[in-house]
Amino acid sequence: MTTTGPMANLLHALADSLNFTYSVVQGDGYWGAPQGNGSWNGMIGLVLRKEADLGLGPFGVTFERSQVVGFTWPVFREVLHVLVPRPRPQPQPWQFLAPFTLVVWVCVLASLVVVTGAALLVETVNRGVGEGTTHRGVISHLITHFQIFLSQSVKWEGVGEAGRAVTAVWLIAVLVVMRTYSGALTSLLAVKKVGLKYDSLKDALADPRLTLVMEGSTALTAYLKSAKSGVYGELARAVGERGLQVKASQMQEAAYTLLPQGGHAMFLERIGCNKVYSDHFSKTGRCDFYLSRGVFWPLLYSVVVPRHHPLGILVDARILALRGFGVYKVWTQMMTPNITHCLRMPTTLKYNEPFALRHLWAVFLFLAGGLVAALIIFASELALG
Repeated sequence: MTTTGPMANLLHALADSLNFTYSVVQGDGYWGAPQGNGSWNGMIGLVLRKEADLGLGPFGVTFERSQVVGFTWPVFREVLHVLVPRPRPQPQPWQFLAPFTLVVWVCVLASLVVVTGAALLVETVNRGVGEGTTHRGVISHLITHFQIFLSQSVKWEGVGEAGRAVTAVWLIAVLVVMRTYSGALTSLLAVKKVGLKYDSLKDALADPRLTLVMEGSTALTAYLKSAKSGVYGELARAVGERGLQVKASQMQEAAYTLLPQGGHAMFLERIGCNKVYSDHFSKTGRCDFYLSRGVFWPLLYSVVVPRHHPLGILVDARILALRGFGVYKVWTQMMTPNITHCLRMPTTLKYNEPFALRHLWAVFLFLAGGLVAALIIFASELALG
């Protein structure tokens, strides 16, 4: 069996420095956590049962683990990130309504009705009630002010100074509203922007439809069994309802198969995320994953040996030397040669691509609805003579 990676390099360095040979014991694919009967699974279980003299890991240092195995000097400090697929722009056929919120659109329609009523009232007072019917006056004023709202030319003159004042106020309001709308819509259509929905642990917990993928039998999963309150209590309940635990040896493959499907978020150490980034970019030339800026569960990571074993002191000295000279950092960088292109992702992703029918079908539906309504009105007018 061939071992590679920074921890494999550490093992080779220990073997050369301490002059020993080794054989690799095949485990069950887990790091190690206590079981219901008091035993431990994973690599920690192998060391505890003395089936192995050294657990390479590295393993997160916790008090519970320190009661059954010995930890060497920490190799590094690590935190967990939320790894999700890079968001892509989805068709938004109703985007032409996006510049304004629903409340603003309601206020615009209400303003149209109010201005129509005010103009009708002023004209009725100035000319007298006897001229024309109230019904035709309402429709005529409504169409006229709606034409003004759409910036169409209208051959119409307000009656009296009050009528002109109402028209002037409506023109100014329409000018501000329509210029704001057209500018915002142009900006939205020119460049599609996609916000990052899951940028922290709280973001992932807030979506009940999201499946949480994490390593099984880790220090975190052991802690979650007793967590009752706070963010970790919330995480424990979420993992119980919609969590998916996989073996440590299968995490990278799970990232490539589950995350692109959508609806999944993975909890992974930074070095593991970098490995996913680098390998995927080496194969495809794309950055299809996003690493959250929010982090959680900080731990020191070490090699494990049997408790009170003299090998621990010897390993400590070598780890201190490798860390002090920056050798281990170089090893991790060699493991992820193509990480720099994908490492820094903007919080807002921009896309430039032509619009297809799936983006604009609502506009054509709106047009078709207007034409059908006009046809019905026209047919009604013909029928009524």
